[in-house]
Amino acid sequence: MRRLVGLGSSRGRSLPSRAGDVCRQPLVWAGFAVVLSLSGPRGRRAVLRGMSCSAAAALAQLPIKGLVQRPRPRGAGLLGTSRSTSSFPSGHTASDLSFMLGVSQEIPALLLPLSAATLGSHWSLVRSHIHYPSDVIAGGTIAVAVNAVAWTQLPPRRLRAGRANEEQTERSPAGRVRRILDRCSPRFTSSAIRVPRRRRA
Repeated sequence: MRRLVGLGSSRGRSLPSRAGDVCRQPLVWAGFAVVLSLSGPRGRRAVLRGMSCSAAAALAQLPIKGLVQRPRPRGAGLLGTSRSTSSFPSGHTASDLSFMLGVSQEIPALLLPLSAATLGSHWSLVRSHIHYPSDVIAGGTIAVAVNAVAWTQLPPRRLRAGRANEEQTERSPAGRVRRILDRCSPRFTSSAIRVPRRRRA
């Protein structure tokens, strides 16, 4: 790890590292949530789903921290990070990745920019020696699991609306006619391809 990220520093030297340092700040995500919630009903739904998933992931990682009790990387205390809490898994990663995935479920267009922001944030956690890479991976796994449950148990509204439209179409007269034709089509097909028998001489 030391060969990969160096001795650790509270501030990145390159522009991507500094951007990651900014993206890992909770106030940045809080400001983004406020702006998105002001954009309209869809934005408020996205923020609500993202915050719900983030809270669920934050709670899910607490028992694991209590069981593992992994020490922080060397130098974490010098950078202002508390060494009293377990390093594994990364609660920061579980929280912000869950928020990102939850928002993206409602607004898929935000998946790529938010992915870049969370990737920079997680790299900052490793580079500054706040977490080991495995801590970040474990936190990300928790986030993905939480969002998978949210997707299956409470799908985004756009999916629920699509299913409702399909059910409404099936109940309409046109839908009933289509179901009747679908049921009868195999019979028509089999009679059309039936080969006539030859008569005996």
